[in-house]
Order: sequence, then structure tokens, then C-alpha cells
Amino acid sequence: MHRAGQRVLRVAILAAIYFATAKLSLLLAIPPGYATAIWPPSGIALAVLLLWGRGLWPAVWLGSFAANATIEGAYLAAALIATGSTLQLSVIAALVQRHIGVPRRFTRVREVLLFVGLVAGGAVIAPTLALLPLAALYPLQTPELLTNWWTWWQGDACGMLIFTPLILSWTVRGVAWPREKILEALVFALLLVAAGEIVFAAGFGRTFVMVPFIVWAAFRFGQRELTTTAAAICAMALWYTLRRETGPFVELPRNETVLLLLIFVSTIVVTGLMLGAVLSQLQGARDELETRVQERTRLLADSERRFRLMIESVVDYAIFMLDAEGRIASWNAGAQRIKGYTAAEIIGEHFSRFYPPEDVAARKPAWELEVAKRDGRVEEEGWRLRKDGSSFWASVVITAVRDDGGRLLGFAKVTRDLTDRKRVEAEMVRARVEAERASESKSQFLANMSHELRTPLNSLLILAKLLADNMSGNLSDKQVRFAQTIYASGMDLLGLINDLLDLAKIESGAVTALHIGPAPFTGLRDELERTFRQVAQEKGLQFSIDIASGLPPAIRTDATRVKQILKNLLANAFKFTPKGTVRLRIAPRSPGRVEFAVNDSGIGISPDKQQLIFEAFQQADGSTSRKYGGTGLGLSISRELTRLLGGELEVASRPGEGSTFTLVLPLSDQRTAAPA
Repeated sequence: MHRAGQRVLRVAILAAIYFATAKLSLLLAIPPGYATAIWPPSGIALAVLLLWGRGLWPAVWLGSFAANATIEGAYLAAALIATGSTLQLSVIAALVQRHIGVPRRFTRVREVLLFVGLVAGGAVIAPTLALLPLAALYPLQTPELLTNWWTWWQGDACGMLIFTPLILSWTVRGVAWPREKILEALVFALLLVAAGEIVFAAGFGRTFVMVPFIVWAAFRFGQRELTTTAAAICAMALWYTLRRETGPFVELPRNETVLLLLIFVSTIVVTGLMLGAVLSQLQGARDELETRVQERTRLLADSERRFRLMIESVVDYAIFMLDAEGRIASWNAGAQRIKGYTAAEIIGEHFSRFYPPEDVAARKPAWELEVAKRDGRVEEEGWRLRKDGSSFWASVVITAVRDDGGRLLGFAKVTRDLTDRKRVEAEMVRARVEAERASESKSQFLANMSHELRTPLNSLLILAKLLADNMSGNLSDKQVRFAQTIYASGMDLLGLINDLLDLAKIESGAVTALHIGPAPFTGLRDELERTFRQVAQEKGLQFSIDIASGLPPAIRTDATRVKQILKNLLANAFKFTPKGTVRLRIAPRSPGRVEFAVNDSGIGISPDKQQLIFEAFQQADGSTSRKYGGTGLGLSISRELTRLLGGELEVASRPGEGSTFTLVLPLSDQRTAAPA
């Protein structure tokens, strides 16, 4: 009885929430009809069905029926719509639970792809089942029917993509934030609101300005904050575009506006979920690797501790005296324990009986005594024999003992059983082999992530490129420019993903092999000239590349990596130089070295920031990123690539006077490849 009452209460709560959010969502309805570009009730209901069970489906039907019946009193239409929505959410919830479970946190890229695919595919159920009967009951033209179907599908899909991960992620208990993290979150929220106001209300900037906030939330906070950020960005985009009719999409016809909003919202949400899953997967792999390393370290430390205790105890040393001819004159407990002889059995015997027959035949015992007599001591390691005939690895120190007059009295011999050390060395070899295997697995993981992350983004880019190409000629010039803006924003995001993957590969040691070969200086100059000449003309800057005399025709290095570094440096120079000149000078530095000096007359860098800029996601000033763009990854990647090439990257700058970044490399790198 108690369980039945609890279920009825949950049904009532979900139905009320569904009804209230549905009525609020209808404020964004797009005529003709009452479909909206985003339908939060679907996302909320899907999350509840996943958390509390699919048995709460009556709540979905009741909430949907009530919301639609109160519009025009069309009870039959409301029943059809409610039936389609209920069936749709039940099917999607069942498929998600079967293939993913309850995704409170997305920990793998595969989970994100499955979730997006199931939501996008399942979202066709409600509009298809409901609109076809409604079209037969009410007079709807085919264009109106298709428009309503598309808006309905988009609203349900966006609602589930945004609100379901948001609710599920907030059901997981987070960690307490320190004061610094709370302050950072407040700054983040203020900047996010300001960026949204600039992009969607004031009409300045481009929509890709919002993407760095997704990256920021993913790297600095957690998946809860990441889904919240994505939901906030999407909410601002939809509110300003559809309700306040401001922002970069409002000048388009309503159908094109809805399409572009779908692409933008999908890009933000999918990028956020994918990035969160990648970081979670990387964190899991790193935690597993750290756990294994810590366990190995603990085992090795324990073995080393036992070994240290052994050698610090006299029982663990065979300490005895030899006369001048090598006969044993004394014996201790450690010697008895290690070698197995009692004092009565061994005193008076020659110490050569501890050596293997081949060493005795080679006169090794006599040689050791001669060296100790001549040099004062001899130390060596080798196999020794016990009384029972078993062998052990011994560290032997023989010291000549003389009287005050220098006459040889005999020898002191200390033998230590190092069999445990040999075993530790074998363990270390095995640990190194396992670490190398782990490194190979990590490299393969990064390669797979590169493919997995680019696949959904490439699909979005292809769609945007098709719109931008306007092959059918049915888009206006302004519409084409908007599509080009989306394509350019996607390319910016792809570049950001490439930078992040490059940085992750470099920091993990998973950079692919270097391709060392001759690279003509004139070839480098010509390619850089072609790349940046148009940029210089557009910004009205003077641009020159000079090759000083005294250089050989070519440098032997990895030309691709050198170009990547120089392009980063030149791109920064053009970005931060509003007027004046940008210059690249290639000249000898010292015997066997060459320098590539990129000089500009830009804004400059204060001395206390000149090391900070080489850190990932750092720029000279917090306002720089907002004014000039960028994420602060270029110089970090350039520095690591410079180290990989065996060179140095230097900076000299004064605020307001410009900067000079100097890449110094060896003229001839004799390596054939760097390990992956």
C-alpha cells in the first residue's frame, strides 16, 4: 500500500511538472501550430523515467493531455499528442537503459554517441504518430504539416539533449568547492552572461565566442557544471532569437532561423557532452595508470625496505677473516646463515670453496687477493656456492689488513647475499615493460579519441558547408553568409580540438615520430609568405621575411613541426598588432645553430607575464582573450614542439612597443626519428 501511494504521488508530481513546463514552453511556440524549437518537458520526463522507472508513463500522458487540452479545448487532438509523446519517451527510455544504463555521468565517447543517436532517432515518434491523424482531422497544408513536424522533432530532440543530461548529472553528489573555486565559478558565470549579452543581444561578435566557455567548464569544473553551461548557452540563444528577436539569426526567415538554431544548439550540446566524456575517459585512464604505478611503487618500496633492513643487520652479512694465504680464520652468524657452514666446519679451509668450479679454474680467488694486496681492497659481484651446493648472487668486498708497519696480516671479507636485489631488478624490468605497454595503449587511446571527437563535428561541418555552397541557389547572400559563419565557427572549434589533442599527446609523450630531413630556407619563406601575405594586406600591416647571408641552403629538421611553430608565432604577431609591421628574420645564431626571430610592433607583454603565456590556456591578460580571441594553447604547444626538436623558444617584449619571439634550432639534427 505504501509503495502504491508513493507511485501515485510520483505520477502526480511528474504530471504537474510536465504540465507547468509545457505551458511555459508554449511561450516560444512557432506558428502555425503550437510546436516550439525546444520542448523541456520531454527532457525532464525522460530523466525521471530513467531515474524512477518507466512505470511512471501515465504521468507523461496526463501532463501532455492537460497542457494541450487547455489550448483550444480539442480533447481528441490532445489525446493523440499525449499518446505519441508517451510512446516516444517510453521507447527512448527503454533503449537508453538497455544500451547505456542510467547515464548520470557520461564516461565514454561511445555513450555520448549512443545517447545522441537514440534521442535523435526516437524523437521522430511523437510528431509522426500525432501529426498524421491530426492532419486527417484538421485542414493542414503539406508545407505547414512538414514545418510543424520539423519544429516538433527539433523541440523534443533539443529538450532531451539539453535537459536529460542536466538533470541526471545533478543527481550525482559533487565535491565541496574551496573558496577559490567558488570565486572562479562566479567569474565564469558573469563572463558567460556578458558573452551571451554581447553575442545575442548586442549583435556583436560571433557565436563561436561561446565555445571557450564549454572548454573552460569541462577542464576546470565537472560534468554537472558542463551540462549547466551548455543549457545556459542554449537557453540564451533560444530566448534572444525567438522571444526577443535579437542576435545573429533573427534576420533570416523563421524556418532558416530554426534550422540554424538546431545546428548551433546541437554543436554546443554534443561538443560539451563529447568533451566531458573524453576528459572523464582520460581521467579514468590516468587514475588507473596512477593506481598501478603506486601499487608497483609500493611493492618495490616494500622490497627495498626489507632489503635495507637485511643489510643493516649483521646477521645478513657474512663477515670473516682470511689469513695471508686465503684460509678462513674467523666466522660469524651471518656467514653461517648465508653460506650454511658452522665455524667448526669451515675454519682453516681455503675460501675458494665458495666459488663455482669455473671461477676456481680461472684463478679468480687468487686474483682477488692479489688486487686487494696491491690496491688495498677489491669489490665485485658474482655467483657463490653454499654448503648444500646451491648458488647465490653475492656482493664481495675484500680488504687487506696490515699492521702499523705495513706488513700484511690477512684479509677481511664481507659477503652480502644480493639474490633479493636481483629479484627486485627483474621486477623493475617487468614494471618497465608494463609501463611501456601502458604508454602504447595511451597513444592508441589518443589516436582513437582524435577520430571519435572529429566524427560528429565533421558531420556538422559538412551540413554547414552544403548550406554555404548554396548549390541549388535558393538562399540569399545574407543566408549564405550566416551559413559561412557557422562553417567558420565549426572550423575554429575543429582547430581548438586539434590543439587540445596536440597538447595532450605532447604532455603524455605520445607525439608521433619526427620526420627529419633537409628543409630549404627558401621553401619555408615561400610557404609562410603565401600563408600570411593576405592577412597582412587585410590588416594594413607591413610584412617581410628576410634570410640573412651566411646560412646553408637548408636546415636538417622536421619541416612540418618547424612550420607549425612559426605559423603559431606569426599568427600571434598579426593578431596582437593593430598597426605597424610584422617581420620574420632567419639568421645564424651560433656555430651549428639558426634563429627564426618573429618581430612585431604590437601591444607587447609585461615582464611578469612573459613566462605565464607559455602555459596552456594562459594569456598575458584576462581581457586579451575577449578582445583578440584564442585559448592560449598555441605558445604552449610551440614550446613543447621546440623542446622536441632540440631547440629553444625565447621572448623579449615591452608593453606598447611590440614583441620578439625567437626560435633557436640546430642546423643539422642527426636523428632519423623521435620515438612515438
